[in-house]
Amino acid sequence: MRPADPDDIDARFEALVAQFDADEIRRMTAAAESADPDEDEPAPVRRRRPAVLIAIAGLVVLVGLVVALRPDVLERIGILRPATSGEDVIVSGPVVARPGPVLTPLPDGEEGLYDHGPAPVADPFAGTPATAYADGEQGLVMPEARALGGLTEKETARALERVRRLLSAAHLDPATVRGERPEEFIRLLHPRQREEFLRHLDDPGPSGTRTWLFSLAPGTAEPVGDVVKVSGETTVSAREGGGVTIETDYLFVHPVARPGSPQTTTRVVEHHRGEFSAYRENGKLVVWLTEDKSALFGADCGAGDGFVHPLFPGDPRGGRPSGEPVDPYDRSSGVPGTPRCPAALGT
Repeated sequence: MRPADPDDIDARFEALVAQFDADEIRRMTAAAESADPDEDEPAPVRRRRPAVLIAIAGLVVLVGLVVALRPDVLERIGILRPATSGEDVIVSGPVVARPGPVLTPLPDGEEGLYDHGPAPVADPFAGTPATAYADGEQGLVMPEARALGGLTEKETARALERVRRLLSAAHLDPATVRGERPEEFIRLLHPRQREEFLRHLDDPGPSGTRTWLFSLAPGTAEPVGDVVKVSGETTVSAREGGGVTIETDYLFVHPVARPGSPQTTTRVVEHHRGEFSAYRENGKLVVWLTEDKSALFGADCGAGDGFVHPLFPGDPRGGRPSGEPVDPYDRSSGVPGTPRCPAALGT
């Protein structure tokens, strides 16, 4: 809840509502509907009734002021929203607390909600676990190199550095994120894998290699600021047949907005898992991407073009995810094969 501010009608309204749970409000309403005091009631009950009526009256007056003076407050916290025909509609349903000060009503029976309301432009990570994450490449921390799988310590270090640069080029490089040609990622791939990547870059569906990247669909969204928050880990182990296997598991939190509309700022959380093989071939070190999977939270599942299509507040749902909603900031939930954008509790 926000700090108390006597001049902040938003905070006063939220603070007053928060003092009453559903049972208390029902008891207060029932007490108010009893017009005549019962002489047989115990004295403490009769003494409480005026206080209850005063509290209800105060709540009604404050709600009336908010509706008259600041209807946007009720719209922002989800109690009031404009209908398509222009009239105001009251939204009912259980209220679930989200990170930050806003409570979002969830309509009964709704599943797979994209609860990723507008983020503050000044700090688009406020109210989320991402505030504690590292900035950009600083979050791509590699394990200490050592001789392993027949590779020397120096070779292992070179392989880990190549993996770090590939991850950065695929998920952090500004040109790649904006949906442009991923030149840096292309350059870092092994020549044979580079050929495969380019051949299928524009293919639709699961065969397309654009899904190896975080690339916003051109014209639909743009990055906000120059910081992407990153958290995760990399592990390295000996590979059967020689060399090492390098496994990566990272969260990338991207603040995005509609082009030219910073007030629509929201977040897309990408949970990426990759596997790389590093080995000697004809005396040279090879680093090969063997597996690449990403789950996107706060994005449209239905586009199928390999680009990331963020969902903004008020957008149609698009391709609906399936399954139970999960916490996108919890890496233990894993990365499913499909859909690429599973149901999220909130971003």
